[in-house]
Amino acid sequence: MPSDLLPFADVPVWAVICVFVAHFIGFFIRGAFGFGSNMPIVLLTTWLLGPHHAILLVIFTATVAQVHLFPQGFRTADWTVTRPLILGMFVGVAVGTWLFTILAADWLTLLMGILITVVVAMDRLRLLERLTQYVDIRARAVTSTLAAISGGVGTVSGGGGIYFLVIYLKLACKTAASLRGTNLILAGFFILVRVALLVPTGLITAPLLIEAALLSPVVLLGTWAGTRAFHVTEPRRFYDALQLLLLLAALALMFRGIAKVF
Repeated sequence: MPSDLLPFADVPVWAVICVFVAHFIGFFIRGAFGFGSNMPIVLLTTWLLGPHHAILLVIFTATVAQVHLFPQGFRTADWTVTRPLILGMFVGVAVGTWLFTILAADWLTLLMGILITVVVAMDRLRLLERLTQYVDIRARAVTSTLAAISGGVGTVSGGGGIYFLVIYLKLACKTAASLRGTNLILAGFFILVRVALLVPTGLITAPLLIEAALLSPVVLLGTWAGTRAFHVTEPRRFYDALQLLLLLAALALMFRGIAKVF
């Protein structure tokens, strides 16, 4: 193979194996919860590939996963919740792409980690459920605003925007299946918009696409295994696991932000 097409050039074999394992773990999470693969993969593979390589690679492997998962999302998503979120998220991603050029993403990453921790604590103490007595959380203004914030923060900080929405979606979606389906649609839309915005940048290379193709079987295996895990899990355990995932994500974001800022 010509050297300019060689995948994982200058990356040791052991590191490539770790990249494959990280992608399986990340897409198992996406298969189970409908979102959440990008950030853990980036956190693990940045040390092996460098940040730009890791982020660009996971965007394209996530695109592969969404082709597999999108039909499930269409069947089970709560479209009353999903439609206004898509519009708000589009605005947020567009604004976030612009802000990425003028703001430090590290501070926003740290802030997002703190926000997610607070929101998870509020959910655990059932404060959000009490809030629904006074605010219609399914109102278009509420959903569009939250989606715009999520899309903007997630784009600027390099990922994790969906984490900011999940506790809200847990209250807005009536079942675990509709929550997962809505997550699938929103995460897929977020990824596809980011890919579209990357096309004119010149950052998409042949080796990157070959690497994503090589990882595709692992991606599909991970999403399949995660989907199976979801279907055999009781709703209560699903929500408990979701809270744990959010808490770990928040801690990882805060650690990443603190390490970068200080």
